[in-house]
Amino acid sequence: MKQTDARSGADPPAAALERWFLGRVPVHAMVLNRIILGGVLFLHAAFRIPEFGVLYGSSSAAWSAPYRDFVRDMLAPQIPLPLLPVVSLLAKLEPEPRQLLLLGLYAGLLVSSLAFALGLRSRSAGCVALVLHLLFHAIHPFADWSWARLVAPFTIYCILSRAGDYASLDARSRRRRGGAAPSGWVPAWPMRLLQIHVAAMYFHAGFARIDDPGWLQGDVLYEALAQTLFSRFDLDLELWRPALALLSRAVFLLEPLAAVLLWVPWTRTLCALALLSMHGVLELLTNVGWWNYVMLGGLLAFLPPIWLARLLPGVPPAAAALSRAGPLRPPDSPTGRGRQ
Repeated sequence: MKQTDARSGADPPAAALERWFLGRVPVHAMVLNRIILGGVLFLHAAFRIPEFGVLYGSSSAAWSAPYRDFVRDMLAPQIPLPLLPVVSLLAKLEPEPRQLLLLGLYAGLLVSSLAFALGLRSRSAGCVALVLHLLFHAIHPFADWSWARLVAPFTIYCILSRAGDYASLDARSRRRRGGAAPSGWVPAWPMRLLQIHVAAMYFHAGFARIDDPGWLQGDVLYEALAQTLFSRFDLDLELWRPALALLSRAVFLLEPLAAVLLWVPWTRTLCALALLSMHGVLELLTNVGWWNYVMLGGLLAFLPPIWLARLLPGVPPAAAALSRAGPLRPPDSPTGRGRQ
């Protein structure tokens, strides 16, 4: 029998932490992350098809010795170590066989990332898609935004979860064969790793700029949108400068506070919704690659499962029919004291 606090009947902190990290949670957030991240990997690669020759072709600057030396000296710590010798080996190949090999690998990236999003052999497909995505990023790292590295750990968390068992082609195949539907409750630790990573990112981003004059004065968003590199629209922003200053200050306060508010039960949902709104506005106004979509997926892990269940009608009812008022507990929980 589990030991409990004699006065309150609650589990001791160590047991509560163990249950929080190693217990079971509804699968909805990780399923949505699988779909979003797989979709991001596929669409990013698909949209790059017209630029394939420029980025990775025989005449691309990515294969020049000065570029490879610069990447090795400046960006090597940001690239997975096993990929560096692979890229070096590719650089030594003759242009024609290298081009054919890269075309095959790029086709593999498109197929595997789409299979991961659709849930077809999701774990194997996710591993292949992630390795190939990182390989092309290692070949030409300056062609991508920093989201291209961030997507790697988020994808790993999805691969480690059982997200491929739900709302997927594999789930449909299992139903056709008459297999039993899983409960919809999965080990918590992959989702907890995702939540910790998201909160740590906001902590780092928020406190790294806490003494930045541009953020303190509220000029950052205006200055970013004034540059064609980041702005989606060519607009006269002077009229909107006060609104942009207000939005910049809101972001300046929200991100460092999010590192705490996302863990407080009565502020978690509101904070996650505020961050989702922030990323939605930034996606509308700015061009920063797929960054906002990746963060959107991570923030879904902080929303109530009952909300996410409505987006996944194919998930088993045992997990989708979550009480709005009572504590969430997996079917095999004897007490269900812990609220997810």
